[in-house]
Formats: sequence, structure tokens, C-alpha cells
Amino acid sequence: MHPASLAAAIVGSLAGPLMAITIEVSAPASVRDGSRWVVATSPASLRGVVTSPSAASVRMNGVPAAYDTGTRGWQADLSLLPGASSVLVEALGAGGAVIESSSAEIVLVPPSNRPTGALPANAVWSGAYVIEGTLTVPAGVGLTIEAGTLVLLGSAATIRVEGRLTATGTEDEPVHFARHGSGTRWKQIIFLGAEESRLEGCIIEHADSEGEHQDYYEPGSRNYHEAIVAVATPIIIEGCTFRNLPDSGAGMEGDAIAVFSDDPDLAGESSAVVRGSKFLSIGQGIHARFSHVLVENCYFAGKRGDNDDVDLWGESDPPPLIQNNIFDPVEAEDRINPTRCSAIIVGNILRGSGDHGIVLRDAGSPIVMNNVIEGCPNGGIAIENSNTALLVNNTIVKCGRGLRMFDLGRWGPPYRLNPGGGTATLINSIIWDCPQAATLEDSSNTTISDRGSHLTVIASIIEGGQGAISVSGSQSTVTWGAGNKTADPLFVDFDGSDYHLQEGSPAIDMGIADGAPPRDLDGNSRPCGAAVDMGAYEVCTGGPVRFRRGDVNGDGATDISDAIAGLLYLFGGEREPTCLSTLDINDDSALDISDPVALLDHLFRGGAAPAAPVEACGPDPTADEIGCASFPACG
Repeated sequence: MHPASLAAAIVGSLAGPLMAITIEVSAPASVRDGSRWVVATSPASLRGVVTSPSAASVRMNGVPAAYDTGTRGWQADLSLLPGASSVLVEALGAGGAVIESSSAEIVLVPPSNRPTGALPANAVWSGAYVIEGTLTVPAGVGLTIEAGTLVLLGSAATIRVEGRLTATGTEDEPVHFARHGSGTRWKQIIFLGAEESRLEGCIIEHADSEGEHQDYYEPGSRNYHEAIVAVATPIIIEGCTFRNLPDSGAGMEGDAIAVFSDDPDLAGESSAVVRGSKFLSIGQGIHARFSHVLVENCYFAGKRGDNDDVDLWGESDPPPLIQNNIFDPVEAEDRINPTRCSAIIVGNILRGSGDHGIVLRDAGSPIVMNNVIEGCPNGGIAIENSNTALLVNNTIVKCGRGLRMFDLGRWGPPYRLNPGGGTATLINSIIWDCPQAATLEDSSNTTISDRGSHLTVIASIIEGGQGAISVSGSQSTVTWGAGNKTADPLFVDFDGSDYHLQEGSPAIDMGIADGAPPRDLDGNSRPCGAAVDMGAYEVCTGGPVRFRRGDVNGDGATDISDAIAGLLYLFGGEREPTCLSTLDINDDSALDISDPVALLDHLFRGGAAPAAPVEACGPDPTADEIGCASFPACG
């Protein structure tokens, strides 16, 4: 920091923060939510009180306001355009210095932007809208909501879509679905036999979406509780954030998305693509029944309540695919739970739970591969109630049990699970620092012929070996196959949760190719060396990695997104690129601000191209310490 700036900061900290002026809005039908005021007409009359007796004048958005030094009250009128307007009110001392300030957002929603009933024709929304009651988008009608639009919903308000809804926001200008007034809870956006609809770049909050996943187990008509519900509808949800469901209170656990193909009153197939979205300190993220869902590149953190982050019930064609997601630590329940569902779960990082990491429950044949699962007290993966699972190239660490195989019970209503233990084949995997590598229990149900749980272990590292596997009951079995090891896998940084393998790890080249995924968790080819490695990560040897400089995000193209990815890594704390050499634009063996600046200069001002290799894949011609762990776009 420049010395003058540092001195100013020190003086400012000694003086303390500016005091706050109160702001009140007087206008017909005005509604407040914190610092946001919603009005129906313009102009709006603003008034308030200054705290400091030293204030000599007040200005609003730089324009003098009426001010009474005796009462310290101020007043001004504000002309508004439809949509949101920012207001800054400042109190000035006799010398003209600002001694107090407050800000607010005033949203003008005229009567024309307060639709009710059914939309009569296709509509395009921008600015701000208020919904009270139920707004229906009928069959054959499309509603388009443009970037930056604020949609405020009143108590128990619902948007019912039978036609098509397309809401397209951006990171800087999201489409925002929120409450109309402090403490208000709206109901949901529900799609019923609708055309393919899309929610992109949206923020969804304040829906009254608390409920139980058991709500849908029994026959009969349903009252869906989730914020976004798709029944007999294909839907795409991309780059959205779900938060404050129903509000920001510590005990709130509202659920985000339901995708159902088994509604008793509306037959039809539902499907969903949920990509690049965030689920922050809410209840359940995604609940699907008999529906294909693709959940990828999403972030789950702070889950609350009994409902799991991703809950899948019933088979679909194709099966659900849960891939490349990050689940940060929580204190409650499981993270991914397919029941009677042959889901494919691949390439996820699960950093703890209050129960299990993944629960594979009831009859089905799920595939779980290339996952890192850590810090789950009751088990990394549970296989229950006649489930038959294939577990390949997973790394399971710091869990109470690596695998837990048993019969949960719940054979009667409302769950009606199949009785029986769990069956799993574990291949090319690592289970380490788990007090019990695996536990197998017989089912207590005496009406079935095979009450046992059955585990086959092949080409895996199991701390403690077969002796670390607990078997309870007379029918449960362990088959200890070829190629298993007990040696320390030599993770790069076990305490720091980096479960890549060091050179010399006994897991390198010791897996089997049969059934192994074609790439590892980082996207490297598998095998990357002489043979398949154990665990979620491959160690690539046999020469330098080939890459293209400038393609920082590794998507096969060089554009502004690469410069942004570089800036976010350098200054925003985002995840490190797998090939750091792609960011060393000028090949000076250092990573700093000059690199993304040079890339932007090349892209938009015709500046020098990145140093080789840039047009074609190749190794780094400069020997340095930056390194390139992997670059899948170059094979």
C-alpha cells in the first residue's frame, strides 16, 4: 500500500465508521425489505433523521435535500424509472465533509408490471415485477425473463408454468427471484407438463420450501414443497444460486429442486440438467424420482436438516449421472443417496458429512468411480438393502468406516425397501485412515434366502488388509482378490487433504484396466503411465505434459474466459489450473498480473501472442518450477 494511503487508512480506523442516516420511503403501496423499498408510483418521497448534531446539510445522490438542523430531519423527492434505483444519502458537516451516510434501493414496479391470473400471450420481462397469488403461463405461451430482472413474490405466491419459461441472467446481472417484503415467504415455481424450460444465471431465495422427502412415498395427490418443481417437464438449470430458503435464519432448511416423473395426477417424463449451480446453507439440493438428471460442476455447502444434498429415487433411462461436483463439509446427513436407482456417480469430491458420503440403497446397480470421499463418520459409502454396487478408483479417507454394508430395515411403509444386505465389488481403490476399512452385516430378515452382505476386493490398498474388515453374521462374505496391498499410499499431503499420489507410491501402476474409467479425477488419461493407478488420481510419467499456452481453463479454446480464470486463481482464491504453465503467457517462469494482462492485450488489441506452445500442443520449452500436472485437451 502507498504510504499516503496507509496513513489515510489508519486515520480512518481511529475515527471509526461513519454513522448511518435513517431512510424512510413514503409512497402508495410501498413495501420494505431491509434496505430495499418497493413502490408503485413516482416520484417517491424520502425522509429520515440524521444522528450527528454536527450535520449542517444533507444531500441525496449529490443533490441538496431539505434539512432541519433543529429536528435533524431531512426530506427529498425522488423521480424514478421502472426498475431498481440506488439512493445514497449523506450528511455533511459545516466544512463540507461527509460525516454520516446511508444507502437504499428503491424499486419502482408500476401496475403494468404486477400481472395476475394467466398470461394472455407471449411476454418478455425486464426491470422489476411483483407477483401476488398464482401467475400461470398457459400451454402454448412463453415467458422470457431478461438479465438483471428482479421478480418479487408475495406471500404464498406461485408461478405455474404449463407453457415455457426462459430466464436468462448473467453473473453480473442475474435474474433474481426473491420475496416481496421483509419476512414474506413465497411458495414456488412449478412446471406442469411444460415445454423445455430454462433457468440460467438466477438467484432463488426466500421460497417457503421446507418439507420432508417422505412426503412423496405414499399414493395419492401431492403438495410439492420445493422451490423449483418440474413434473412431466424437461428443465435446464445452469449457473444458478439457491440460498436463504426460506430465509437466512440458522435453522432454515428449505429444499431447492424437485424433478418427478411419477406424479399420480400428471403422467409424463421429467428430466433435468443442473450444471454449475450453488446450493448454499439450505436443505436438500436436488430430489429426483424416476427421472434422468445430470448434475455436474455444482457446489454444495452448509446443508441442513434430514434431507440429503442429492436424493435419487427409482430407475430412469438413461440413469442419473452425478459428476464433477464439490460437496464441502456439513454437519447433517448424507451427501448423495440413490435409492432403487442405478445412478452413475463419478468424479466428485465429498469433504465430509454428518453421516455417510454416498448411500446406495435398495435394489439397483449403481457405479461409483473416481471420487474422493473424506470425513464421513458413519461411512464413506454405504451399500444397503439388496443393492449391488461397482466401486472403481475411489479414494476413501478419514471416515469412521470405509464401506458399510448392511440392511437398514424399513421394509414396510412408507419406504418399502427390499430386505437384504449390500453387495459390492471394490477395484483399484484406496481406503486409508478409517478405523474400520469395511463392515459387513447380515440382514435380520428371515424371509429371504441370502441374508448376507458380500464384498469382493481387487487391486486396492486397504489399510490393515483383510483383517481390518469386520464381518458380522454367518452369511456375509469377503472375497480377497488379487493385487491388494496394505502399504501407505503416500499421498502428496494427507493432512492438507491432497490425495494425489507421490512418486514412488505403491498405488502407481498397480491397478487393473478392466472396468477402470478412461480418465482420472483431474481429467488425465487413465492409464497415464505403464498401467492404471489405484485411487482417484493418476500419476503421469514418461515425459513432459503437452499443452497450449493461454488455454488456462483447458476447454480447447483461448478467449476472455482464460484471462478471467487466471485472474480468479491469482487474486480470487479460485481453484488452481491443472496446468499452471498455460497461465505463464510470457514464459518468464513467473505467474503474476502481467500474464492475464498480456493475454487480454493479445485478444483485444493485437498484442504479442502467448509464447510457444500456442497453436499446437507441445511441451514447455523452458525448464522452470511452474509445472503442468495435466492438460486433458491435448490428450
